[in-house]
Amino acid sequence: MDSMYDVLLQLPIFQGVSRNKISELIEKMKFHFLKYPDGEKIVTSGEECNHLKFLISGEIRSELITQNEKMRISEKIQAPNVLAPEHLFGRDTYFPANLYASGTVGIMQIEKASVVQMLQEEPIFLINLLNILSRKSQKALESFTALSSNDLKERLAFWVLSLTQQKSTDIRIICKQKDLYSFFGVQRSVFLSTLDELKENGIIDYDPKEILILDRTRLKDLFLGSDQEDEF
Repeated sequence: MDSMYDVLLQLPIFQGVSRNKISELIEKMKFHFLKYPDGEKIVTSGEECNHLKFLISGEIRSELITQNEKMRISEKIQAPNVLAPEHLFGRDTYFPANLYASGTVGIMQIEKASVVQMLQEEPIFLINLLNILSRKSQKALESFTALSSNDLKERLAFWVLSLTQQKSTDIRIICKQKDLYSFFGVQRSVFLSTLDELKENGIIDYDPKEILILDRTRLKDLFLGSDQEDEF
């Protein structure tokens, strides 16, 4: 059980909470612990988000698909992590992406009603959740205002950083090149020249149907600068 506490204490929503309080909550409220084998779907895009889900062991693959299904953004997310907390409340209470187990995965989930009860009874959880949601909201605005030019590398970096998580790996953009350079509003030659430059710098690799982000940190540095401390 000690290792479980250690994992939970790494999650932002449990920051500053004592082990005794976590133990009390697990016994008092409806915490469910689930295991998924490799390849099993955990969440379907569009599924109602009626639980707060935590990735407590292993890693998952997230796959975000555009409505016209011409573009897919895929990434691997490692434990510990909280999954789509911004979709538990608000107008859009549906998971935005498909989530699959990559290897054996452990998930802890809390029913929405229990989350509300926890927020009402323990102010520290309310503050932590508000900080998480506020940071996610501010992230998109800050990345947008950081755009200093119409440079395609910056715009591509902004797009990838906004749609993926800070520590995710194996980020893949699965899409025809024609759809991508049309999306960014540039000519094919400009688009390919940018991809070639990023590839030469070891930041990406690509083929006609996929772009693989080899180094998300360097992509972030390209956009924001390496001297900035941020959560992108």
